[in-house]
Amino acid sequence: MALPAASRRSPRRTSADGFELQLGTNMLGHFALTGLLLGNLAAARQARVVSLSSITHKTAHLDFDDLMFERNYRAAPAYGRSKLATTIFGIEFDRRLRAAGSPIVSALAHPGLTRTNLTLRAWEHRGRLGQAIAWLGLLATQPVEQGALPQLHAATEPGVRGGQFFGPSGLWETRGRVTEARLSREAVDPAVGKRLWAAAEELTGVSYL
Repeated sequence: MALPAASRRSPRRTSADGFELQLGTNMLGHFALTGLLLGNLAAARQARVVSLSSITHKTAHLDFDDLMFERNYRAAPAYGRSKLATTIFGIEFDRRLRAAGSPIVSALAHPGLTRTNLTLRAWEHRGRLGQAIAWLGLLATQPVEQGALPQLHAATEPGVRGGQFFGPSGLWETRGRVTEARLSREAVDPAVGKRLWAAAEELTGVSYL
């Protein structure tokens, strides 16, 4: 789901570890947790890891010279970058699992545009016009239950393969029934995946595979 427009003016914040908050929350935290649980996953029967992407990853680009967005910070592009990083992680994890002969499945999904309270909350202090814009924006979204289906499909559907990416089937993957979604060129670039993986290991102190 795209970040609400009003949040584009949010100030840059960092996690307790000093990471740009969106990258730390959406990708680095998941990278570290998955690595720490890898032994348990390997011992489990038919283990899967599902990375939650976003349609915003398609227009994002990682800047490895400013991965923490310390220059010219804007919340919406930072969100897109964090979701691109999450997507790259899911794909690179799949590559490494396959190379290691691991039965763990790394799949990915995104919810399209989903009708939560985020948009209304983002515009709640902008008067009646802002609220009207927010309500109009909700017309393009789908119910939360529908938006959750791609993730549930990736996590539970029999026969899901590593590296598969699921999202809505409708216009621009914003809504609709679950189908295989399209990944951006940067998301599937092995060189980018290898570079981000090395950066994530260095930043989090967690190494695996």
